[in-house]
Amino acid sequence: MFSVLMKLHKKNVEKKKPEQRLSIPMNPGLCVDFNPTDTSIYVVGTWEGLIHKGYISNNQHFLETYQQHSCPVNGIEWSPFNSSVFLSCSSDWTIQLWRKDLFVPVMSFASTQKDVHAVKWSPNWSTVFAAHNGEQVEIWDLNASILLPLIVHRAADGVKVKSLMFTKGRDCVLVGDSYGQVTVYQIKNLSVGEDRKEVTYIIYSTEHV
Repeated sequence: MFSVLMKLHKKNVEKKKPEQRLSIPMNPGLCVDFNPTDTSIYVVGTWEGLIHKGYISNNQHFLETYQQHSCPVNGIEWSPFNSSVFLSCSSDWTIQLWRKDLFVPVMSFASTQKDVHAVKWSPNWSTVFAAHNGEQVEIWDLNASILLPLIVHRAADGVKVKSLMFTKGRDCVLVGDSYGQVTVYQIKNLSVGEDRKEVTYIIYSTEHV
């Protein structure tokens, strides 16, 4: 059985005359993810670029709204290592890193002028995530750089990247494409260096620079 989590309405819809019937257009939700430690809390990305945090027992009001993206939010995911942190990606070309108690992003990432279609955390490394824009897959490691992806892999001519996910226990990423193929790529050198920091430490350090 299915139930309604939340009806998404556009903001700032005004009624010109008291006697007019107000028609509120819906605001499509494009992606949703549930908090890994408190599954009653979820975040949803919308067509108008907003991210809402909701509670499954309350389908009338959002707990919070996060606003930074200027285009549709295509992907959203909580960190598997820190349940206060989540990533979002958008057609505004950016990836944003959020803390659930802050309404502005902690970090922003952009390497191309293309829509970012999906973003996924690594289940093995707290500072590693992957994203794709249809033409290339990017692997980011915040221990290596917060400005540029560690690895960029372009799709072959005529092939579009459609989906991606990490494997648990091994440093591999699975990439699905427009030809219906799934390719497994091994990621090397993520464990290099003894001075690796956790994502919580990196976020805290960045906020206090």
